[in-house]
Amino acid sequence: MSTNANPDADWWNTELRPGRTSIPGDHDAEDVLKELWHAAVADTEENEDDEDAGETIAPFTGDWPGLAPRQLAAADPDAIAAEVAASLMEHRLSSPRVALAPAARSVDLPAAIGWTGPVGHEDDAARLCAVLRSWEDRFGVRLIALSHDRLDLSVAAPPQTVEDALAVAVEHFAFCPDNVWQGYETLRLYAEEALVGSRHWTFWWD
Repeated sequence: MSTNANPDADWWNTELRPGRTSIPGDHDAEDVLKELWHAAVADTEENEDDEDAGETIAPFTGDWPGLAPRQLAAADPDAIAAEVAASLMEHRLSSPRVALAPAARSVDLPAAIGWTGPVGHEDDAARLCAVLRSWEDRFGVRLIALSHDRLDLSVAAPPQTVEDALAVAVEHFAFCPDNVWQGYETLRLYAEEALVGSRHWTFWWD
């Protein structure tokens, strides 16, 4: 499903690059996240003084802490996807359009259509799809909507404690630093307010 805040801005006609991405299966999710984590931490340190930068990623340091543990799904991932999609349709999406693409799993859609939403943070959507595949395995995610710079996921197995949510927040910060930089200021606040028990993850690249 695609979303469009401005019906006249047909971004899907100008901002997709099908055939110009690599293959999600060629990338290791942890390698991608580790690389992006180091880049996000470096950008944070560059734009803040050392003390503020440390507060942003506390209790972690600049070292990659590893992947978050798998969570047990409390419900069927496809059923949760339908519920979250219905809620988005009712409350948040503007001028939604259904999109069909040749992909065996929803999390591969960005690579299949050559999505360029995160350009500037990550130019190859397939690398992000490798991460989405890992989240599909560990958290039961489904990709339910995307726009020119936003991606929405349903989550069947979200973290239930702050400790587990902090581990997931590390991956979200690497995947999309703007989630923390523009609204939550610290990983801990983001984990507490956006991740614990949440069945809907949203990513937005400025």
